Amino acid sequence: MMTRRFLPLAAMLLAALLPLRSLADWDYRTVEGAGRVPLNVVTAGDPASPAILLIHGFGQSHYSFVHQLNSSLAKDYFLVAFDLRGHGASGKPWAIQAYSEHTVWAVDVAAVIAATGLDRPLVVAWSYGTMVAMDYIREHGVDGIAGILLTGGQGALRPFRMPTGEDGDPAAAEFARIRELQRSPDLIDYIRGGERVIPLLTATPLPKQQRQLFQAIGLMLPPYARRAMARRRLDNQDMVEQLSLPVLFCLGEKDNPFQLEDAAELAASHDNINLTVYEGAGHSVFIEQPERFNAELRRFEERVRSATFP
Repeated sequence: MMTRRFLPLAAMLLAALLPLRSLADWDYRTVEGAGRVPLNVVTAGDPASPAILLIHGFGQSHYSFVHQLNSSLAKDYFLVAFDLRGHGASGKPWAIQAYSEHTVWAVDVAAVIAATGLDRPLVVAWSYGTMVAMDYIREHGVDGIAGILLTGGQGALRPFRMPTGEDGDPAAAEFARIRELQRSPDLIDYIRGGERVIPLLTATPLPKQQRQLFQAIGLMLPPYARRAMARRRLDNQDMVEQLSLPVLFCLGEKDNPFQLEDAAELAASHDNINLTVYEGAGHSVFIEQPERFNAELRRFEERVRSATFP
């Protein structure tokens, strides 16, 4: 019975992957992260070009950045993305400490930077990836990176807040239910949670093939890893003053309103921090409005490299 249920999932994943595969060359390699966990790394572009490191969010993979890896950015920059531990084609260790300690995420990022020979990359981090970027900075400082673009999150630079279902907010209540389903050892619950979370990633529905792809990739993160990651420390307020490098928030107008509020406050109080808001977009502006995001990323990178920021 369970085998029959999973056969359609395999077919769904294959059908979703084929039309999204890059027309350009992507190079894959395996990099050893903390605790010898194998990390799946993909690169696009010339290694001699200025580097951009892309860090995806919770339950997704390097394919989150398909609209960047497949774009003209790869002609002018060396793009590097990887699957976080537990995610996608990367290793999935069992120990809680393999996910709950900030140091392992920092070591993973450092290992990817070293293995791909990145020289002061611009870091682009999405959602949970903003926390991973801060883990790296906490351990290694800012000297090794040129700047940081945060989207779909604020790296816990302010206390993490989100709407709750207590005030009758249906989206908040749905998110709470999804979290329960995605941490369940019952595979049917887990699959249902994966189906229900995808609509929350964007303000408008994704195309069917991309929705199927993201849903299938989400199932590659085991429930035990999700439960372990929930134990993470979500407080980086002490790091705000360490961020002496250029920082750009790219947030969707329809994303978590508290994130927008916090980012606006940070931008107003720090000369090196800027905020841009994408009208009509939600949690994934680089997916929802890729042309604008790619152009903004390009301008930000040029400003950072030319030392004209802010």
